[in-house]
Order: sequence, then structure tokens, then C-alpha cells
Amino acid sequence: MLPVRKLNVQAFTMTTRLRPIAIAGWIILLWGCAAEGPVPLTAEQQVRQRAEQLAIAGDSAGAIDIYSQLVTTTPEGTHTDDLIAGARLLIDRGEIAEARRWLARTTGYANERQGESILVLSAAIELEERRPEIVLEMLQRLGNTEDTDLFILAAEIEGRALFELNQVEQAVAVLVERELWLNDSASVAYNHELIWNGLSEQTFSRPLMASGDSTTDGWLALQPVALAYRSDPSVLQNGLLQWRENFPRNPAAETFLSELLERHRLSQIYPDRVALLLPLGGLREQSSAIRDGFIAAHLHTGSEGQRPHIRIYDTDELGGALAYARAQEDGADFIVGPLLKPNVDQIVASAGLTPTLALNFAQNDLVVPTGFFQFALAPEDEAAEVARHAAAGGARSAVALIPNSDWGTRLLESFRAEFEQQGGELLQYGIYNPANQDFSTEITSLLNLTRSNQRYQRLAANVAVPIEFEPRRRQDIDVIFVATNANNGRLLAPQLRFHYASDLPTYATSEVFGPANSSGDADLDGILFPDSPWLLSPDDTSAELKATLAEFWPQRVAQWPRLFAMGFDAYRLIPLLHNETVGFSAVPAMSGELRLDTTGRVHRRLPLAQFRNGRPVALGTEYEIMLQEPAELADLQ
Repeated sequence: MLPVRKLNVQAFTMTTRLRPIAIAGWIILLWGCAAEGPVPLTAEQQVRQRAEQLAIAGDSAGAIDIYSQLVTTTPEGTHTDDLIAGARLLIDRGEIAEARRWLARTTGYANERQGESILVLSAAIELEERRPEIVLEMLQRLGNTEDTDLFILAAEIEGRALFELNQVEQAVAVLVERELWLNDSASVAYNHELIWNGLSEQTFSRPLMASGDSTTDGWLALQPVALAYRSDPSVLQNGLLQWRENFPRNPAAETFLSELLERHRLSQIYPDRVALLLPLGGLREQSSAIRDGFIAAHLHTGSEGQRPHIRIYDTDELGGALAYARAQEDGADFIVGPLLKPNVDQIVASAGLTPTLALNFAQNDLVVPTGFFQFALAPEDEAAEVARHAAAGGARSAVALIPNSDWGTRLLESFRAEFEQQGGELLQYGIYNPANQDFSTEITSLLNLTRSNQRYQRLAANVAVPIEFEPRRRQDIDVIFVATNANNGRLLAPQLRFHYASDLPTYATSEVFGPANSSGDADLDGILFPDSPWLLSPDDTSAELKATLAEFWPQRVAQWPRLFAMGFDAYRLIPLLHNETVGFSAVPAMSGELRLDTTGRVHRRLPLAQFRNGRPVALGTEYEIMLQEPAELADLQ
């Protein structure tokens, strides 16, 4: 079955991959291997059986290798089930583009049963690529399948898609109905996790409408507890106990609540001694913001007896390698930092003895040891988020405008890679000098306005009479990606509008937004960009926490809010990374939805905002984009 949102075990929501035994059961269903009595297996069936055993053992890579060998050694059209089973495992591993390619190879060979499986897995791919509306459209074509296991899988995907679209009542109703078809306690518990995490992950809370079904309404009544828990873990126990008094017969009131509380307890166990490594010299202000966020989370988490002892080391004074060694010698149970890339590179080779969360990504290609994690506010993650959002909105072609810097090149490559993986194409890119104020040459070249003007000049010379003329930009562009900071953005955005690009969605990264600027940025109106939930869309509990922190750390919160949030999140990640029993693959946090990849890197998924009337406004839905009408832009030009 599919990768899903896992049980919330901390102040965040976790996600996990499905238990291997369920994967194996689904593969058996595909093969139709439920023959009665012992039947001798052919050599090919034995190979497939080995793939199933690897899947059960959790070795999905090994199973995929076997399916790949079967596909390449059997005649075309005879390996559809192998392609479907391999694609399922690829989806589970997060290798979405490769899974799509495997399913594409089944075209023209699938029977009706296989076609249903392909449709459901294709919907799963669309869900992983954050296109829930397409998911629902695809699942409508499934109809009333006679395959119970496939129905259960499709219901899971439908429920998750509805949660993505903030259709909470419908999502809960679908998953409650799904539970009626489950026949073992593990599957029921898994369904409870799906509902709980769907409730927890709502970015935009709203009053929920009662359905009239007591089980569904009981789950809906649990959402306030789930949302509050994301920001303040201390509310969980009292909230759940009070809810159980009101809904004692809800299925979750029996075993799910106790399991949830136990996982929550485990996730709050911090190591005794934590070291924080920061450069407190040249980057004192930035480092102080991270430090203050880290300490704020420390004071906000648990009681004093539950909190670890924190010791801070100055990497500017000691050097990265020596500070790291000193922290180990002093008995640190967990190390956070260092911050600078060169310092991270220095400690990789000596890491591994003490669990470590570096606050940047290493630049070298060394294989990192087990227990070494890396967390950065990487602009590359933002460029990839832009590409995903643009593709989800239907964009298939793009152009980019980047500064002549390493930063600009890295953003371009990240945007290009993700946009192409989503099925789009980067048609062209231009390079500008940030020191300039006039970018007309770069913009007109990128939009092919130069050619339009040249055609006019040739025509005017030939006819020798006055001609009314308005330049016409190229028409093969769906979106524009601009790598810029706020200062250059205030110049670039109006010039793009002036040069006839006002009807094109224009994306940037969070650099375009300066939170400390209280006067507004009307010149940036229409620009779309990703940023942290801490800045764009904090829930009620987070907003209250933000106000409290701003009272005690006003300068840090105002001047370096993203770094403050990074420090806060780094502290909250410690028990998840330190306790091996509490792994995670997705965590909604102040810096974004944090995802841990197989190499130990923590990446961010971010909400989108758009400048409107000089202020960033979080997009209310995944695909909402507002474009200014030409009349509204007249005053801005």
C-alpha cells in the first residue's frame, strides 16, 4: 500500500512508509498466487517469491532489482504485474519519477484487473506530487471495483487527497467507511493514524460541519486537539482525556489514544547533555538568532527536570573541528551544529560517535556516517517548491532570470531539475547583474521582445508609412522564475509588468520578502514565493507563541525570523533523531514541513504566498493564484 501520514508522536506530525507485510500481501494479490495446496513453482515464480520475501524484510531496493531483472529478461507484454509491483515499491521509496516510468511501460498490455491497479498507483503518484484534485478525478474512473484490497487502497488515497484540499469532513467520512472493510487490528490502527494525521496537518483551520454520523463526528471533534498539539505538546494528554469523556464509544477511544500518548511520551525524551556549536564572532547576529530560537524551544518544552543541559561552543574561537571534539570530550549526548559549510566539512570524517545535527549541508561528497544529520534553510529547497507548485498549477514551460552568482546558478539548477521531473521544460534563462537598476535588455531578450521590435523596424522600413505597433512577447511561456532578493525584486517586478509579462505567474524564493520591512512592497505585487509557516500562516497556538517570543526576543524575532525559527526547530528535532524508535519522514514545523531523506538530510516543504497590496498573503488553497488585471497595474508602472 501507499506511504502515508504516520502517527503524531511529538509536537510535529510524522509520516512513515507502510509495513512491509502489507506490501507483500498486495503483491500477492497482483500475482494471483493464492493457489490451493502446494504447487511446484517455476524458476520464474521462485524469483518472484524471492522479491516478495525481500519486500517483507523491508529490502525494497533488492526487490526492485529483481523485478527489473524479470522485466528485462522476459518478452515484452508478459511482465505487467512485475512492473506494477515494482512501481508500488518505488512509490513507497519516494522515487516517483521512476515509478511513473515503470507504469508507462505497461501501456497497451494491461488487462482490466491490472488497469485498475495502474489507475490507483497513478493516483498515488499524483498525490505524492501534490495534485490532489487530479487524484480525485482519477479515482472517479475506478468505479465499483470488485477487488476489496484495491478499494481499501483507493480509499486511503482519496482520504489523503481530500485532507490536502482541506475537505476535512469528506476525508474523515471516506476513511471511516474504509475502516468497515478492514479485518485486522493492525490495519484499523493504521486507519486511525491516517485520520489523526489528516486532522493534524490542516494549515487553515475552520469550523467543521457535523455529518450526523456519530463516529465521523467524534473524529471531527478531535481536530482542535490535533491542531493545538502541533505547537504545544503539553496539551495532548488533557485534550485527549476530555475528548474521550465526550466520545467514549468512538473506535479511537479504545487503544489508539493510549498508543498515541505512549509515543508522545517517548518522543519527549531528550538526551541529558546537548552541545550547540555556533560562530559567535563574524556572524554574531545570525548565530544569536539561532541560539535564541533554540533556547526558546528549550524553555517551552516540558518541565525543567525533563530538559537537557545545554552547553554552547563558539566555532569562531575554537574552530569547527576543535569545537566538535571538545563537545564530545565534555560528554555531549547530542550535538547541534556547526553552522558554516566549511566547519561542517571539517567534522564529517570524525562524526559518528555522537549523534549530530549539523546546521548546514556538507559541500564534499563524503559518505556521511550513521547518526549524522544535516538541516539547512537551503534556497534550493525553495526553488524546488516553486517548480512543484508551478507544475501543480498546470505549467509545462518556463523561463528563468537569475543573478550572475553561485547562488543564482544553484537556484536555477534546482528549479530546472524539479520542473523537468514534474514534466515541465525550462525553455530559456537569462542572467542579470544585481548591481544594475535597468534590466530591460535581459527581460526583452528572455521574452523575445527584441525580435518583435526587429520585425517592426524591418516592416516600417519597407512600407515607409507610420505604423501603429505594440511589441508582442513570446506566447510559449507558462511561468517565470526569478532568483532575486527584495531590493532587486522591487526593480524587476515592475519591469516585467512593463514588458508585457503581467499575465504570467512569476515566482521567486523567500529572499524576495524582507519581513523587517514594515512599509509594504507594492512594487512586488503579484509575485509568488514560498516561505516558512512561521511567517506566512501560523496556527493559533503558533501565533500566540510567536507573540510571546517576540516580547522577550524582539530584535531576533523581527530581524532574523527564519533563523530564529530554525533554532527552534533544531531543538525540537533532537528527540526524533536521537531516539531510534521514533523515526520520521515528515514534520510540520516553524521552518516548513521537514522531511528526512535517506542520506540524513532534512529538507523543507513550504507554503506559498503572493504579494497583494504590498503584503504577502498565504494562498488559501494549493492552486490559488491571483493575477493582477492590467487596469490595476497602471498605477504600479
